[in-house]
Amino acid sequence: MKQPFCAPAEALRRVLDAAAQLPKPAVENAGLDEAVGRIAAAPLCARMDQPPFDRSPLDGYALHSADTAGAGEKTPKTLPVVMKLYAGDAPTAALPAGCAARIMTGAPLPAGADCILMQELTDGGEENVRIYAELSHNANVVFRGEDIAAGALIADAGTVLTPAHLGVLAGQGFAEVPVYRPLTVGVLATGSELLAPGETLAPGKIYDANGIQNAARLRQMGFAVQRRHCSAELEELLTGCDAVVTSGGVSVGQKDYLPVVLESLGAEPVFSGVAQKPGSPMLAAKVEGKLVFCLSGNPFAAAATLEQYVLPALLRAAGRLEKGCILPRTKRTLTTGFSKASKGNRYLRAKASGGTVAIPGEGNAEAHSSGSLSAMIGCNCLVELPAGSGPVKPGEEVEVLSFVY
Repeated sequence: MKQPFCAPAEALRRVLDAAAQLPKPAVENAGLDEAVGRIAAAPLCARMDQPPFDRSPLDGYALHSADTAGAGEKTPKTLPVVMKLYAGDAPTAALPAGCAARIMTGAPLPAGADCILMQELTDGGEENVRIYAELSHNANVVFRGEDIAAGALIADAGTVLTPAHLGVLAGQGFAEVPVYRPLTVGVLATGSELLAPGETLAPGKIYDANGIQNAARLRQMGFAVQRRHCSAELEELLTGCDAVVTSGGVSVGQKDYLPVVLESLGAEPVFSGVAQKPGSPMLAAKVEGKLVFCLSGNPFAAAATLEQYVLPALLRAAGRLEKGCILPRTKRTLTTGFSKASKGNRYLRAKASGGTVAIPGEGNAEAHSSGSLSAMIGCNCLVELPAGSGPVKPGEEVEVLSFVY
């Protein structure tokens, strides 16, 4: 007897668990110039305090705060300037009481100094300086370790390294970091009607858009891709890839062979069918410890389920922390509507910005055909309409699933 389709939440849970059970990818060291977007393979911690010394955040004068008592525009105080410090200098002596040090942004404070007066509140003197403001202890000082303390966690294992992470790591003296090797994903588009882009169009044929689009999205997320066009090549892709994503040939038509091919390869089902529109025929399986995802041949159905289930699972298998794999959920206000009721769970391509979300097509449900390609341009999220929902109108609040990056 055919098993009932999985609820979307259950399907996601199953593929994430299946991915988490796979062996982690091999680890390699990447130089910081090549590490952006890579996944940290070990916790990365600060080697030292940053900044490594108390420093000045501005151009001005390092002082003893006690020497500024009573100073003001009408009651300036004059102090001798006994040293000058630039960024990169190391003070060779302590600052005596009753004296000032000319100091530039980023320079270390000399011992004894406990505040910095900006040069705009002085006369800018080089040998003697008149100060026009009173300062408190520690005023305008950036303290050692204020940004990050030695031993503090910069990025946990499984974190996608951003430019900000790499800037902090560079400031800690890291030249390279341990990261997971990128997974290679096979992309297979099936169907005797498909032609490769560039071939001469023949009657009854169409160009393969799914394979190109799925491969592009996977590459965008950091995966290496091998793309093929023939269900007979599934076994070959499994040999040379860490996972395979197919489109087409997964429903109940007479030429939908992929379930039979998977069975012949001894596939272990993860789920078969998900209770949603579009993309309900999707199935996920494991073949010899590798994940295989078979998506609908309809372009938006393939794109939606790629975002909802395939990318989260593959990112988890690639070593990401789970929280960085799942589509973030938010509530947003519709600026356009959708005219159809939803008997089952429905997902609509959409464009989110700020607290609002727009469904393309200005209420025209036909614009959301699973076969429509152009309506996907510019979309960055899915609007989720639960089973039993009626038409939705501008001004209503809806659940939005933002694409993962």
